[in-house]
Amino acid sequence: METVTIRDLRQNWPEVEKRLATEGELTVTRDGTAVALLTPPRPAKVKSAAKRFDPAVHAALIRKIWSDKKPRFTTDQKLADERAERAFGRIS
Repeated sequence: METVTIRDLRQNWPEVEKRLATEGELTVTRDGTAVALLTPPRPAKVKSAAKRFDPAVHAALIRKIWSDKKPRFTTDQKLADERAERAFGRIS
């Protein structure tokens, strides 16, 4: 495996980049000791398309979780309570 010094890496990047393209991997050394392995980037993984929000599916999930029980509180109620407890401009 080819090696390159940190100094060469900083001062001669275009040459090091060409060597990396031909060699595939370069060991970066400092004072003769290997400190890093320089490799070309891996191809990015293609993300799958995000699923769109479906209100019917969400409502079915909520019914499954809560069945006929009513929650003891609402998110709006909790948020209003939290805001009421705070002093203007400061969190207590």
